[in-house]
Amino acid sequence: MSDLPIFLPGMKPTPEQPTLAWTGERMIPSKCDPATEMFHYQRYLYFRPWYAGRKVVDAASGEGYGTYYASAFAAEAQGYDISREAVRYASTRYKGPRFTQKDVCEADYSDADLVVSFETIEHLPDPGAFLGALGHCKGGIVISTPNREIVSPGNKLSDKPLNPHHTIEWNAAEFKALIEKAFSGRRVRFLSQPMRWPGTVTEGLDPKGMFLLAVIDGWELPQWPSLGISIPTCNPQRALNAVTAISKLYPGKAVFALVANGCSPQDVTALRDYGHANPHLTQILTFPENRGYGIGANAGLEALKRIGGFDYYGVSNDDVFPALDCFCELVCCYRELEAQGYKPGMIGPVSNSVNGSQQVDIGAYKDIDELIRRSEIRHHAKHDSVSAALQVRGLCFLMSDEAFRTVGGFDPRFGLGNFEDDDLNLRLRAAGFTLWIADGAFLHHDGSATFKQLGLDYNLSIQRNLELILEKWGATDFSELIVNGVKAPPANLRQPLAGGGLPSSGYRVAINGEVVDLIYQASNLEFASWLAQSLNGQPREARFALIEAVERRAVAA
Repeated sequence: MSDLPIFLPGMKPTPEQPTLAWTGERMIPSKCDPATEMFHYQRYLYFRPWYAGRKVVDAASGEGYGTYYASAFAAEAQGYDISREAVRYASTRYKGPRFTQKDVCEADYSDADLVVSFETIEHLPDPGAFLGALGHCKGGIVISTPNREIVSPGNKLSDKPLNPHHTIEWNAAEFKALIEKAFSGRRVRFLSQPMRWPGTVTEGLDPKGMFLLAVIDGWELPQWPSLGISIPTCNPQRALNAVTAISKLYPGKAVFALVANGCSPQDVTALRDYGHANPHLTQILTFPENRGYGIGANAGLEALKRIGGFDYYGVSNDDVFPALDCFCELVCCYRELEAQGYKPGMIGPVSNSVNGSQQVDIGAYKDIDELIRRSEIRHHAKHDSVSAALQVRGLCFLMSDEAFRTVGGFDPRFGLGNFEDDDLNLRLRAAGFTLWIADGAFLHHDGSATFKQLGLDYNLSIQRNLELILEKWGATDFSELIVNGVKAPPANLRQPLAGGGLPSSGYRVAINGEVVDLIYQASNLEFASWLAQSLNGQPREARFALIEAVERRAVAA
């Protein structure tokens, strides 16, 4: 299991103690260890489809984060907890759901459509009384508990658990027998969370699972699409933080292709070690030099395509941190757009630092706590909301397998970056796909981290690639190109993941810290600058050869 720390790029977690004390057992977002957060978030996120329009009760709601998340979709959300301190805190911290101090063994669940109770039953002095009370709920019930084989190895059912907060623990077989006896005559299903990152909920009772879940009645189990996400990087630690943050907050299968673009040998070794330890989660690719965002992203997409079986393919910058429901929101909106026949080709999140209509202001934040709080407000107001777009930035996006097969990847002519995403957008639109922004999916972005790290002139890169995209699409005005597209797009809209792009002249030189093809990539200004530098130290008469060559070319034309 990964033990990578989670922090915003460029920021550190705040050292202050939370208002609600972390006992080591209660889950408090951004205050407890990443693994505890991951297991808890995965459960609440997995059951998101079950909250919609229903009366949801969270039995032993603790800090309140899960009840609040469910309340974004539920007709009504109620949290019960025996701790007066927890109820007071949750009632102040979260607006929307109701929090009530109550012994969960004595609560009335008869009006609930769905009761969720995660990591509760093992704390109670009388688990049977709790199960008896839950039995009054005629809707769905979800119960989770840790597996004694993992958390108290060697113990028997009658032994005192190693965790001082627990009164009793079960292994998989004992938990199954307990639940089936308590809910005899009702439909019972079992799920598990494996003892490895990212702890996604899987169907079936795994004797070696870290956590065991029982589902009584309810509806069709949620089926979360599989994601293949390519992340080019010249900063592996940043990329691993992104992988950890994204995978922690997505309840389906996600595989990340990390493409080391000109990283140091030490960094490459660290990436490969992580890949070997987490083959289910990452694929590692390396380039000896930085070949740019588009080529790096393409290499990752090609590796993911070889694995196959993904419902959606995506690309992400490495300097990002997703809000709680970011990738769930992207997926849910995409699926709804598909169901309604909009033929979506790409969907992206909103962010604090991105060009165009995806940029939103959720208010200033200096640490994870403030990011969580501000993004929660936007999510509650904007979840399940989308906006049609003419551009979806390459910062982060998902595209369907159909769209991916139709248009391929990025055009490599755009080098280290800028306008490669616009070109991809134009090809999708020309192929009949639509572009969308998920209004409630917030993604923190550090902003141009690669250009800053490499010390590149961002404006010179913009000018070079602006010339290239206008030339490719036969346009003279970029804004008009984006708004109206072109009547006669390039004949072949599909960009191969390997190769393709502009031909090579054989003249590749370093300009603005980036190696570019002098003939087919360099802007006119860059080419003129290169010529001027080439004449440095030469006698003025050397200009005759250049002038004569240009004149001969003009006469021939």
